[in-house]
Amino acid sequence: MSHKIGVAVVGLGAIGRVHVEAIKDLEKTVGYVKLVGVTSLEKAVVDEFASRYSCKGYYSYGDVVRDPEVDVVTIATPHYLHAWQAMYAMEFGKHVIVEKPIATTVMAAREMISKAKRKGVKLGVVYQGRYADGVRELKSYLDNNVIGKPLLVVGEMMWFRDEVTYYLRDELARSWRGMWATEGGGVLINQAIHTIDLMLWFGGEVDEVVGYIDNLAHPSIDVEDIGIGLMKYRGGGYGVLTANLFTKPPTHQYRKIRIFGTKGQAELWDSELVLLKSDNGFSIERSPGYSTETIKVPGGLHRKLFEDFFMALLNDKDFPITGEDGLKSLEIVRAIYYSSKRKIYVKLPLEVDGIL
Repeated sequence: MSHKIGVAVVGLGAIGRVHVEAIKDLEKTVGYVKLVGVTSLEKAVVDEFASRYSCKGYYSYGDVVRDPEVDVVTIATPHYLHAWQAMYAMEFGKHVIVEKPIATTVMAAREMISKAKRKGVKLGVVYQGRYADGVRELKSYLDNNVIGKPLLVVGEMMWFRDEVTYYLRDELARSWRGMWATEGGGVLINQAIHTIDLMLWFGGEVDEVVGYIDNLAHPSIDVEDIGIGLMKYRGGGYGVLTANLFTKPPTHQYRKIRIFGTKGQAELWDSELVLLKSDNGFSIERSPGYSTETIKVPGGLHRKLFEDFFMALLNDKDFPITGEDGLKSLEIVRAIYYSSKRKIYVKLPLEVDGIL
């Protein structure tokens, strides 16, 4: 690719704004990226962003994908739009970077992956948590066998979402959050899927899943606010996931991932490596801290992710986090849903996609 990579951001909600700012920062610092334009449902918002960031404002998605200046589309819209918007962009030869979840169903995710291959374009999924310093530090220790083979990976995500200020906040939130057809689920597919991605990154692929979901504290929505899953890793060992959105007080929210291996153990608290103990005496001990805010997403990790993805595009390599990676974490979520509904163990790859 001889010219600058032209990027369009689709969706200007909280996450879309993070995309815009991260790409503009890269535009200033690396020299090979350009924010071509933005689009959203609201014309006034499009105009505001186009003016503020000196880029084009598109009033229709068709204008985005037909613009020859656009090489990459980043999608930060409600979940149910991800698959259609991604595949429509691919029809016009655009590379796609889509926010998690890759789609709301396994079938749609597989179709996205297949279409990207047929069209010769790249498909990537935003799991920015992989770019946190503590996460990278732990992955390096795992890759270098410091704590040995993981035998048990335990993920806990204890967060809080208020009905009024989150699910019912405004017309847009009420139009898609908290419903199976549009959000695709609740705490598992929206928030805990990041934890699931890391559990797969650390522990490997999964053969079998069993789980439970329920709604215990959010009567205005249809989807789960608690999810519990047990995963059997293909290479041996187990993963245990617990996630909820009713943690009180909200000043004491946290996300932990603990790994117990054949040579030692390690613990992430949010994205910081707070503990590592190995048989050979290697030791890390740091003080963890609770979170008071788990909704706002800092842009630094998105910037690292986008830079990595754009370098892969320049070098004609696969995006570092591929459509297949997005499918694997979604498959775990859907398997937990199916297991909970049918009261069965679910084998992977998932053949039956759906819970109703």
